[in-house]
Amino acid sequence: MAKMRLQSRERLKKLMLTATFTALITVGAFIKIPIMTVPFTMQFLFCNLAGILLGAKYGTLAVALYLALGLSGVPLFTGGGGIGYVFQPTFGCLIGFAVGAMVAALICSRGRYSYPRMIAAGVVNVFIVYSLGMIYYALMMKYYFGTPKEAGWIIVNFCLIFLPMDFVWCAVSAVVAKRVLPLLYKNDPEKMLRISTLYELKCKVLNGGEITYKEAKRLKYVSLGALCAAADEIRERFCKDAFDLCAIVNAKSGGCGEDCKFCAQSAHYGSKERGELISSEEYDRAYAAAESAGVAALGAVTAGRALSDAEIDAACRLYKAHEGGKVERCVSHGLLSEKQIKRLKDSGVTRLHNNLETCEGYFHKVCTTHTHAQKLQTVRAAKEAGLKVCSGGIIGLGESMNDRIKLAFELRNEGVFSVPINILDPRKGTPCENAKPISYDEIRRTVAIFRFILPDVFIRLAAGRRELSDKGEKLFRGGANAAITGDFLTVKGVSVNDDVVCFQRKNSR
Repeated sequence: MAKMRLQSRERLKKLMLTATFTALITVGAFIKIPIMTVPFTMQFLFCNLAGILLGAKYGTLAVALYLALGLSGVPLFTGGGGIGYVFQPTFGCLIGFAVGAMVAALICSRGRYSYPRMIAAGVVNVFIVYSLGMIYYALMMKYYFGTPKEAGWIIVNFCLIFLPMDFVWCAVSAVVAKRVLPLLYKNDPEKMLRISTLYELKCKVLNGGEITYKEAKRLKYVSLGALCAAADEIRERFCKDAFDLCAIVNAKSGGCGEDCKFCAQSAHYGSKERGELISSEEYDRAYAAAESAGVAALGAVTAGRALSDAEIDAACRLYKAHEGGKVERCVSHGLLSEKQIKRLKDSGVTRLHNNLETCEGYFHKVCTTHTHAQKLQTVRAAKEAGLKVCSGGIIGLGESMNDRIKLAFELRNEGVFSVPINILDPRKGTPCENAKPISYDEIRRTVAIFRFILPDVFIRLAAGRRELSDKGEKLFRGGANAAITGDFLTVKGVSVNDDVVCFQRKNSR
């Protein structure tokens, strides 16, 4: 019912616009401009715009209504009105207005509403108008008036005076249409895709290309609804309906010596108690729960710069004990050496998680006790060892959208298979305690842009999702296709059941 009401409103809006353009074309017949030309040039402008803005059906209808009014007796044309006007030599140009508007609309409907395409549509329109006009003129002069007089003059007049002016109107039409189209179709995602550069970039990605940093920045300004729809289309093309759920277990917490500004486990911000590595019983329970829930992987996360060799040995025994299990074993143990990573792999670990947190240029504002380069070194060592790497970041740390885009490109360069996107949940006592929350729309735009840059990875919703009004359902319809389910280290999360229901509901739409 709601869809039918929306369709009715859109149809009514189109009809009102049609009537408006009919009136503009009518008024155009009486507009005098200070150059040697006829009102037809202004009428051409409005007819061309009707085709581009309203489409073939309604654009042609607007011009046809103008012709109908004239033929019914309303004095719209320069030569008067009435059915007898069909015998006027210039009537062919008016037929050309209707045909040209339809053809211009069809040209624009075949691709993106770019300036070159809209100008080309106008130029084709011009030639249709004057071709039909001259053919009709010649036929009327020969067969109705019985003389070809003034045929040469009208051709010269068209070419030297009218054509240059109408070419100017082609450019004016394109400029006006570029400004007006987003206002007319802001609630039509499919149309918005073709109005903006979004269509071009979407097609580039869907055809296997990679967008550049400069192109990605342009996505900051496009319609959010259209951007999310395009991101979901990219997700469907490259990832199908694959949905990856993983869970994490707190394998060691507190007393971390690093000064990451967002982290409540840092000793710099009051977390003095340093826990021990998780026991085999605790890990076994977490693994069994993950297996029962049907998640793809269980990540063991430890606080601190890195585990010692002795702790790595103990951790390897935990992972080795679950060899052959259905749930992949994932680890997040800080800045590990190549040797430690190899030992973890030998114990059955298949995934390694190490967030870059933010882009290289902003990293020094987030952490000073280790570097962005050190994190990259761990990521590359894990890739070299043959592990699947999960690496992403946190948004809402005060970074700009450009910083987030740079992070996405850094992750693309590293070839990671999964990109967690955490939303800052300010923790009391940390430097980010009073950080201003970012809007849901900004989060949606970030996720969608990441999908454009990283078309075939798992974009994984992580911490902070629980605070969203719909637990991230809109994000799953805007490019995301994975999640860390259950609770996190210091914040609550979303349950496995809720996540599964959410994704099933998303796919049913």
